[in-house]
Amino acid sequence: MTKGLRLVVAVLILVVAAELLLPTILSDIVAKGMMGLVGSEQVAVTLTKRPALYMLGGKFDEIALSAQQVKGDKIQFAQMDITLKNAQLDMGALLTRKVVALQSVGDVDIKAIVTQEELAKYLNQSVKGVKNAVVDITSDKIKATSTFALGGFANVAVSMEGKVVGDGQKIKFVTERFLINNRMTGNIGGTLLTEIPLVDLNKLPFHVNVRDIVMESGKVNLYLDNRPH
Repeated sequence: MTKGLRLVVAVLILVVAAELLLPTILSDIVAKGMMGLVGSEQVAVTLTKRPALYMLGGKFDEIALSAQQVKGDKIQFAQMDITLKNAQLDMGALLTRKVVALQSVGDVDIKAIVTQEELAKYLNQSVKGVKNAVVDITSDKIKATSTFALGGFANVAVSMEGKVVGDGQKIKFVTERFLINNRMTGNIGGTLLTEIPLVDLNKLPFHVNVRDIVMESGKVNLYLDNRPH
């Protein structure tokens, strides 16, 4: 084998090795860097760029991220799937400090899941007067039942039925029916129980708006993106 041919073979081996190994190695590094950004210790990342050697420059055709138990500013998401198109990362910060610094990005798509168990936990911990909340989510409505401390001296059985809706940069639970002991009544909790804030989009790591909110058995799916609607 001539010297020139050996060089060609060596280059080909390096290129093939880079295509096979770089995506895996850098995906793991980016996943660790994303943990602090998205608020989760369970993050998996898939990077796409051809040829793979270009990844070393921090340019990616797509970054697909899946995170579990994501801590939001108010409520915890059971799962969050994020897709970033045409993203540019600061590789210096990533490789030296294991921190993701997003320099630019094209399209951003997010799907976030809130379970009925997490919504119940949030109501118990965050809404004054609500105790022992139980939440049932279907495709038509969300029903939350709990006891409510009335005036600090009496507890009453309360049932709220409503939906999760988007309002500008806010996502909230809006009560449509309010019952005490299974009887329709006025809202004894005032605005505290009429509209319960769940998510402030301004607190997410990416600038996005609400595209759609879909309720199904046991959970609410939030679809967010950065494109004009």
